[in-house]
Amino acid sequence: MATYFIADGTQDDLPTGAVVHQDCVATYLENIPPGEKPVVVYVARDLQVLRSLNPIVNQRGQVETILDSGSQIVCMALDEALHLGLTWDPDICLRMESANSQVNTSVGLAKNVPFTFAEGFTIYLQVHIFVKPAYTVLLGCPLDTLTEINIQNFQDGSAIITIRDPNTGHWTALPTLQRGKVPKPGVGGDSDPRF
Repeated sequence: MATYFIADGTQDDLPTGAVVHQDCVATYLENIPPGEKPVVVYVARDLQVLRSLNPIVNQRGQVETILDSGSQIVCMALDEALHLGLTWDPDICLRMESANSQVNTSVGLAKNVPFTFAEGFTIYLQVHIFVKPAYTVLLGCPLDTLTEINIQNFQDGSAIITIRDPNTGHWTALPTLQRGKVPKPGVGGDSDPRF
């Protein structure tokens, strides 16, 4: 079962040649034989992730996104999805269990959501929408795999990721930000990516 596909021009909302992530839960649900009841799908998440990136999401503006390689999916808060003007399929839902054993059910799957990173490259991710999670957007393993992310961690807690544009093969180094910190324009001081 493929986890990514290349847009061939038949999808109205995708440019031809774009590499698009396919959601594992949606793929599972779409491939269930007729009459067979799907099993309940649980995925795990961490309680706290400290590093973030701020890509432009759905061409609407920068959004704080938490990096979490331990998550099998990409998730977003319902409030943010509404703010960004996303639509979603309410028939594709899953349950996510947190480290404290609390279970939350998603409201649906937003398909082919554009995330634009530095250098202007855009990737399309499938995003599960949750009511009031502890994050705005959680970027899980699909981002890592699609962009072949490499993370360099430093003793002061900062990190720089090297990310590959899957459409061009071009690599870009991006400083991560401390969660809750918004980059400020200028040189030095608060604009230092290692704050």
